[in-house]
Amino acid sequence: MNDLAAGMVFRAPYPFVRDEYEEVDADGIHKIKTWKPGTRFEWVGPEDTECIADAMGEIILTVVSVHQPGRFPTRVFFTRRWRDPNGREFGKGACRCAISSKFRRLARGYAHEFVMAREQAA
Repeated sequence: MNDLAAGMVFRAPYPFVRDEYEEVDADGIHKIKTWKPGTRFEWVGPEDTECIADAMGEIILTVVSVHQPGRFPTRVFFTRRWRDPNGREFGKGACRCAISSKFRRLARGYAHEFVMAREQAA
């Protein structure tokens, strides 16, 4: 029995890293700080890295429709948005598709272990 239905919204904590992009206008090029979903890797030893996040935000998945194509796995069509640590929502409105088990993993949040940048310094 599939408990996913069109219109359902799933929210989960998601790590963000600080990033900057260049914006060009009449006054020239400006570097603007922003948030980017995900983590970054930093060296913590001569041969070891660590997965680091700067802050926590949120991933927002909205189910568009659910289909069971014959004997094949159930497909979930959904949209994905992000809420950065400052509370700003963003994301493309593209319709994405995944089998239901993959969608459930996405809805749980970030799939890998990571540490927060301030925890790393302690």
